[in-house]
Amino acid sequence: MLTAVSVGGPAVAHAALKSSDPKDGSTVKENISSIELVFSEDINARYATVVVTGPGGAKVADGKPQVEGETVTQALKPDLANGRYAIAFRVVSADGHPVAEELHFTLNAPTPEPSPSETDSAEASPTQSPASPLPSSPDQVTTTPAAADSAGNGGATSFIVLLVVAALVLIVGVVVFLTGRRRAGDAET
Repeated sequence: MLTAVSVGGPAVAHAALKSSDPKDGSTVKENISSIELVFSEDINARYATVVVTGPGGAKVADGKPQVEGETVTQALKPDLANGRYAIAFRVVSADGHPVAEELHFTLNAPTPEPSPSETDSAEASPTQSPASPLPSSPDQVTTTPAAADSAGNGGATSFIVLLVVAALVLIVGVVVFLTGRRRAGDAET
């Protein structure tokens, strides 16, 4: 009778992701400055890669990932935009086994309140500076090119208008001159 004998050796275990902060599929309600990945065993720092992309595919990782034992931390650029983010990582465990995965989270942080100086400038009219008051009567309103420039319409626009007016005056002058010559010639004959 033959009996099958199983010779058991040590189970070969490879690094596996134990946890992440933020968690896969979560919604984060405040701005974050880093991603943390924790594995089941130590990670080789030479081969750790973490790529974090945000809305529109913008890369938001700041520098290289930091590895301490089984924890990999990736710093992020400041002031992240709200939206969906992807964390793609590839690490190599101490036994040389590569592990790669992609996680996702959504950032939905409140937008910061504008500072008092931003509020003051936002309330000022784009064509009216806070230091220059509105005219109190229609007589104070001027329409010269210099006044249009100071009102924020741009020097280029005034220059183009001036050129068009000058061209029209020149054309009218030439027409009047030629018409006058032809009448004078007709009168002589």
